[in-house]
Amino acid sequence: MTIYIDIDYKCYVSAAEGRRAIETNEFDGKCPEWIESYRFVPADETWTREDGEEFAGAEMISPWKDLGEAYAAQTVYLTGKLAAAEADIAELDIALLDAEYENITGGTDDE
Repeated sequence: MTIYIDIDYKCYVSAAEGRRAIETNEFDGKCPEWIESYRFVPADETWTREDGEEFAGAEMISPWKDLGEAYAAQTVYLTGKLAAAEADIAELDIALLDAEYENITGGTDDE
């Protein structure tokens, strides 16, 4: 997936001035609030914290803000994905039952 990072390596889900696109699989299946709670330092880059401590890339991923809201948003996101998947499965079940019924009856409603 494509994420966008600013000069402080904070992540975003949309492009904007001062952000650059990065391809990564690290946030697959995550909601926007979750992604935007993280800092991502790509391989071969270094981020220097305000206190001077350096963090080498090798694709460093670390939250930069409290994850309380992100956890709640991720739960809602996954619950929605689960409900959509369950609805898809129910539709497939009905289609399979219809096909099986048609196969058994030869496509007629006569008994």
